[in-house]
Amino acid sequence: MLLRSLFLVCSQILPILAFLPAKTLPVMINNKANLLVYRQSKQNDALDVIGKFDLNSKFGRWKYLKGIIEEDIGGNDVNVILYQVLRSFVDNPRPRKTEDGQSNPSPELTEEQGNLLLQRLFQMDDGIGFIAAMPEQNEDFNCKHEEMFTLLEKLQPDPVENEDDFKSCWDILTEIYGREATKIAQQTGNISFKYRSSIVRLLIHYDFLTQGLGEHSHT
Repeated sequence: MLLRSLFLVCSQILPILAFLPAKTLPVMINNKANLLVYRQSKQNDALDVIGKFDLNSKFGRWKYLKGIIEEDIGGNDVNVILYQVLRSFVDNPRPRKTEDGQSNPSPELTEEQGNLLLQRLFQMDDGIGFIAAMPEQNEDFNCKHEEMFTLLEKLQPDPVENEDDFKSCWDILTEIYGREATKIAQQTGNISFKYRSSIVRLLIHYDFLTQGLGEHSHT
């Protein structure tokens, strides 16, 4: 049966190839090779995004968060790193207890939050994972980013039920950006600050400052 199926497939394809111009088949092969090269290039781009920042030290990660809030880091870079951090919590949920039996301070995703990430927020482009929270180069904030902002807010610590973590994230952000600068940005309704401060607080809440990108089962 297998040999017969292969024969039928070949008998349908060979007549088509026979009528193709002589240079068409190499182009088809080259296009496939180019696609593989393109995808490998895109995957290298993702590694470059991670590699060009010093994220192996707490000081380097502090500088990275400062770069986000001060608009020194581009949207694409932010979107890839945000994906990496949140993906680690989906792939490797943190244990409730530490090795010494103490309560683990790391956040734990609810089932609803996990589904939100997997079904709405995580996106892939030729093997590169990202969350479209920030505009790409030469793009302005628009309704798409407002929708992302609303969804990402569901991942923030609850200001009532988890008041300590909520305040802690704001305190660290204020320390990074400066109390006066934070106050002015909030009072003036700075749009960029609204989105960037939300992402910085998310990264702080999900252990980026203390643990970095975390462990992953997927790219």
